[in-house]
Amino acid sequence: MSRLLIRPHRQPDECMVSYLIRVSEQNGFHHIGHLLQHAGLPWKNLRIPAHQIITGEYDIAPYFSQLGLDYTYPRTADTFKSSQVPHFTTKIFVKTPKICPECLEEMGYSSDLWSHIAYTACIKHKLLLVDTSPKTGKRLSWYRRSLNEFGESDPFPPVNSIPKASPATLAFTRAMTHLIEGRNPPKSIPTVLRGLNFAEALSLIHFIAHYQYRLFHKTLFTPASLDNLTVSHHYTQAWQALKRWPLGFHLLLSQYIDNPMSERGQSGINKHFRDIHEKLYRQRENKGIARLRAAFDQFIEINWPNAIQTHRLTRISLSSDERPLITQKEAQRLLDCREPRIHSLIAQGKITLHKFKGKAYFNREEVGALARLYQDNWSMEQAVIETELSRYQLKQLLDAGLVKALQRADSQNRDWLICKRSWQRMINNLKKPALQHESPKGKSLSGLQKQGFMITDVFNMLAKSQLNHSFKESTTKPFSFKQIVNFRLD
Repeated sequence: MSRLLIRPHRQPDECMVSYLIRVSEQNGFHHIGHLLQHAGLPWKNLRIPAHQIITGEYDIAPYFSQLGLDYTYPRTADTFKSSQVPHFTTKIFVKTPKICPECLEEMGYSSDLWSHIAYTACIKHKLLLVDTSPKTGKRLSWYRRSLNEFGESDPFPPVNSIPKASPATLAFTRAMTHLIEGRNPPKSIPTVLRGLNFAEALSLIHFIAHYQYRLFHKTLFTPASLDNLTVSHHYTQAWQALKRWPLGFHLLLSQYIDNPMSERGQSGINKHFRDIHEKLYRQRENKGIARLRAAFDQFIEINWPNAIQTHRLTRISLSSDERPLITQKEAQRLLDCREPRIHSLIAQGKITLHKFKGKAYFNREEVGALARLYQDNWSMEQAVIETELSRYQLKQLLDAGLVKALQRADSQNRDWLICKRSWQRMINNLKKPALQHESPKGKSLSGLQKQGFMITDVFNMLAKSQLNHSFKESTTKPFSFKQIVNFRLD
C-alpha cells in the first residue's frame, strides 16, 4: 500500500475527480497524475482518464486500494449502470468541469451532479453553472491547481457577472436532480415524463432538443461539445415544449414542414419525417421514446394527408388499428351509440374532442377504455334482467347507496351504469353465511315487504347479519337476488 500523509474523507455527493484533486493537494502532489502514478498507474505522460473515471468506464478502485482510500462508487455512475441504455455514458456526462463558484466557496469540493450535462444550474443559488474561464473564454480543466479556487491570475468571476437561471431552467434542473438521485419527481414535472426513470426522461428531452437545434442550425445537437449556457438554453426550450405536451412536439414537427431539409421542397419535407420516424422506431425498449413515437404517429395520421403527399412517403405506414386518434363515426361504432350520445359524453367530460380542419377526432385509448367500462358493467335494463329485481327496487337501492353506481342518471345522461363486480361480490358474501346452517323455513322477499319492510331495509339487515336466509343457487341466473330465499328474523 502506498503511503499518504493525509486521507481526507470523501463527501457523499462529491465528484470522484474532485476528491482525487483534494487528496493530491493535501499530500503535496502537483496534480492527480502524480498521485495516481504514486499509486502505480503505469502511464508515462501523467495524463488522467478524468472523463472515464466519472462515467465509470475506467476502474479506479485498485488505485484507491493502493492509496488506502475508502472507495465508494459515485451515484452518477450508479445512475448510468441502471439506465440499461447502450453507450449512454458518453451522452450524460461532461468532458470538462462546470462549477457553481458560490457552492465551491461554501463546500470546498465539486458535486457529482455538476458532471451531468443535464444539470445546468445551481438550484440553491439560482445561477447557471460556469464551465469557461471569464478571461480567456476557454473551458475549465481537470488539471487546474484546484477546482476549489482559481489562481490569482484567473480569479472566480464575480457573482453578478454569472447569468441568473430562469424559472424554467431551475424547474428542469430540479426535475433532473430528482431523477438522477432516484427520488420521486416534483409535482410540476410535465405529464409525459411521469413514470420514467432518468435515462428515459433524458432520452425524450434530448430528442426534442436535438430536433429543435437542428431546425435552426442545420447540424447535430452535441451537448458535450457546447458550453453550459448554450446547452441550458436548448434543454430549457425542450422542457417548455414538454409542458404543452403533445402540442409543443406537434408545433416542432409543423415547423419542419415550413423548413424542408433540402431545396427540393416536397422531397426535403419527406426526408425530415423519414429521418425522425427511423430514429423513433430504432429504440423500442425506451419508454420515453415510446411516448414520442405515439405523439409522432398521432401528428402524422392527422396532419400528413393534408400537408404531405402520402404516396411519396413509403417508409411510414400506420394501420387503422394503431392510430391514436379516431373519427367520430369510429367512436360511435366502438361505443355502439348514436351522435347525440357522443355529444353527451363530451359534455360530461368522459371523452375529449380534438378538432382538425373542422373534423372531430377522439383518442382511441380513451374511447376504448369507456367502451370496456360499459361492456363490463350494467345499464339499468341489464341490471333488472340479471338481478331479477324490479326497476323501482333497484332505484331505491341506488338512491340509498346500497348498490354501487359508476355513473348516475342526470340531465345529460339518461341511464345508470351499475357496477357488476360489486353486485357479484355481495351475492358471494350472502352465499357464505347461508351455507353455515340448515335451510330455515321462512318468508319470501314479498312476504317481508307485506310486513312493511322496504327493499333497503332487507339489504341493511342482510349486511348486519340480522336476517337469516338460505341460498338456492341458479345456474342460469348467477347474479339473481331470487337465489336468496327463506328469510327469517332472529
